[in-house]
Amino acid sequence: MLTQWINMSKEAELTYRAMGFIVLMSLLATFSEIFGFGIFLPIFQYIKMGGDVSALVNESEVWGYIASTLGFMNIDISLQVLLFIAFIFFSSRQIFTYIRVIYKAAIYHKLVQKLRNKIFDNYLSADIEFHDSVPDGNISNTIIVETSSAVRGLMQPLELVTYLIMALGYLSILLLLSWQITTISIIILLFSSRIPNVWIKQSAQIGRDLTQANTSLSAFLITRLKSPRLVRLSGTQTAENKEFNKLTRKQREKSVHSAILMAKTDVVIEPIIISLSLIFLYISHVHFNMQIEMIGLYLVIALRMMPVSKDIISQWQAIQSLKGPIEMVENRLDAIRKSEEIDNGTIQFTQIKKSIKFLHVSYCYPLSSVNALEDITIEMPVNSVTALVGPSGSGKSTLIDLLPRLRATTNGTIRIDSTSIGDYSLKSLRQEIAYATQDPQMFDGTIMDHIRYGKPDATKKEVVEAAKLAGADVFIKDLPNKYDTYLGKDAVKISGGQKQRIDLARTIISKPKIMILDEPTSSLDAESENIFRLSIKKIRRETNIAIIIIAHRLASISDSDQIIVLNQGRVESVGKHSDLIRKEGWYSRAWGLQNK
Repeated sequence: MLTQWINMSKEAELTYRAMGFIVLMSLLATFSEIFGFGIFLPIFQYIKMGGDVSALVNESEVWGYIASTLGFMNIDISLQVLLFIAFIFFSSRQIFTYIRVIYKAAIYHKLVQKLRNKIFDNYLSADIEFHDSVPDGNISNTIIVETSSAVRGLMQPLELVTYLIMALGYLSILLLLSWQITTISIIILLFSSRIPNVWIKQSAQIGRDLTQANTSLSAFLITRLKSPRLVRLSGTQTAENKEFNKLTRKQREKSVHSAILMAKTDVVIEPIIISLSLIFLYISHVHFNMQIEMIGLYLVIALRMMPVSKDIISQWQAIQSLKGPIEMVENRLDAIRKSEEIDNGTIQFTQIKKSIKFLHVSYCYPLSSVNALEDITIEMPVNSVTALVGPSGSGKSTLIDLLPRLRATTNGTIRIDSTSIGDYSLKSLRQEIAYATQDPQMFDGTIMDHIRYGKPDATKKEVVEAAKLAGADVFIKDLPNKYDTYLGKDAVKISGGQKQRIDLARTIISKPKIMILDEPTSSLDAESENIFRLSIKKIRRETNIAIIIIAHRLASISDSDQIIVLNQGRVESVGKHSDLIRKEGWYSRAWGLQNK
């Protein structure tokens, strides 16, 4: 457990300096409180002796130190002075405690931020197989919920150290007042602390179960919140409500179980400490004949120790219950890092002079025994539009994933002009590839924000030029706020065709060398599709890039410079539309069906 805590502390960047400062503030606060309580005994003695300092000095060595210290400072001993000293000590204790609490809170939130940033950064650097295998809900739960719990688990031992320091300080005073009774009390307390041990062990497992319940709930929410229309129109709303209720009930049960275990510990410890205090009161009066002021001070400190003793056990129980989040975050980070993309490329990709070539390329998914792509040899010239078509599952999207090296070829090579794409650095290669999906993902923000997503430092002039080239400026300038129009979630305020053209502007603003459009017109009506096709033609005329379009609707790509037909992972045919409809094959059959 200690090794895990050390490793996770390094991962979260919890420094020894920060830990040392927190412990130092705890020590100073404890010493201030010890001296604050300690000064009460001389105060009681001063009152009892009627302010006779000489008699007190002769009777107690402690009073000798007090008299010499105050005499050195030219301060006359009086009740007011003694009370003021006690006030200074207790005020100092509050100041040190305040500094510790504020500093600890600042460190906690800083560590949470760093850990969240680290997980997100590593997640973006992981390979696509990891993204395919881990649900979005699991990652979001880890970043949003488990990181804060994990950091709390890392900080919990420091809180435990704080209470242990306080307990040792109180015990030192109690031992000075009566070492016999204090020794007996410590032994009884140690035996009594074994009672909640079984609940503390259970807390560790409940913590893991709660972490799993949180993960399941987050995974469910992420998928359902994306498609409320689908749920309602599919008639599954009742079933989804039942499943959600099941997940929230499980989360509630684990949370309540954890609270019950904590409450059991709390209930058991307090009566034990109160009983010890009452036993002390009886024994000190009957058998030890302790002075009333010493009995009073002992009881005050013993009662002050009661919440500290409870907190020590509660902190230990909390440490056990937070093992789950720590393990979750540690395992998640480890899995992400093992899946990090490997980049051995050193050449900076800056231009395409001739074409992109796939030479005998094959690809097989990790858990499959059959190749998704088999011996693909094709060429995509620059300054042209190449369309990829074929039946569903023919390997079109897989082929496109190979170009920006989201996936690595199983066999064969991909070249840009005469250079293998593996020789280019990932960053430079992907910077020159623009990608647009069939359903544009619009983040909250304005039209200007979305277009600039392709080039964050773009000027307004560049944004307008990109919009004009994409055919979006014609409707943007008619909007009330023009480029500052707020799109809202998924840009529901504008039509599908308008979304596509805004997203097309995003892809071209960075002036990429390669543009990939995945089913860009699948959800458009005939008029919007025609406008989009005209925009692509304009881009082809006015730029020098390779445009690759994946399509199912053959009419949308019939005027492409080249059409590649994939079928069952192989190239069935290559040519222009007029050539392919005359051949026997998938393309001519599909064209006939779509235009029947």
